[in-house]
Amino acid sequence: MPQPSHTRTWPSLAVVPALYPDARNRINRGPLLYRAGKCFPLRRPIDTSGRIPLLAVGSNAYPRQLADKLEGTTADLQGIPLIPTILRGFDVAYCPVRSRKGFVPVTLASRMGAVCLTWMQWLTIDQLNLISMSEGSRYALVGGAPLADAALTPAQWRKPAGIFAWWFDSLLCSNDTVAWLDVFRPPGGQQSGLELEHSAACPNPVPEGWRVIPREPVRHRIDPEFMSALC
Repeated sequence: MPQPSHTRTWPSLAVVPALYPDARNRINRGPLLYRAGKCFPLRRPIDTSGRIPLLAVGSNAYPRQLADKLEGTTADLQGIPLIPTILRGFDVAYCPVRSRKGFVPVTLASRMGAVCLTWMQWLTIDQLNLISMSEGSRYALVGGAPLADAALTPAQWRKPAGIFAWWFDSLLCSNDTVAWLDVFRPPGGQQSGLELEHSAACPNPVPEGWRVIPREPVRHRIDPEFMSALC
């Protein structure tokens, strides 16, 4: 088995929020299996039965962020495969808020004609619930077959019938122009150039026909009845 990388090699976004969404350099970004604070290069498919396919367009694709969210739980021992995914008709945009950690988060959004390279992770039920509890109430867990139809994943991996994603209710805009991640990514990968004070919020409606998965209003856990239907 290839030698793993330790997630503590990379800084926590709680300490260096300007490096959001991912502090790794490009040579360290590729298909991987995250498990208990370590990353293993992923060179062939693994069994994903019983797991939920979830797009990771922001920091959830950053292994150190996964370690910060899951450390000390049994879910951290279950492993998370992450694979590249191409989306058609969607892109990644900034949200009009600043997180508790100090960075401006991103969200998936509709964008006609766009082609977007992002990541998909296969989560266990326990992992998805823990990550759901870390996502604020303005994020909705949405998707299903229409999102899977818009996604292109590596041919050797199981093609899911439905794919899900975190969807924020609004987008960061300036002069009616959405702040897309690929356009407004500051030099050096840092967020210091992003301004919220003189910007506005544009609505980010969930596409028609998509499923919206209910979450508890306070803890943001997902009902087991709905969870089992996602696998």
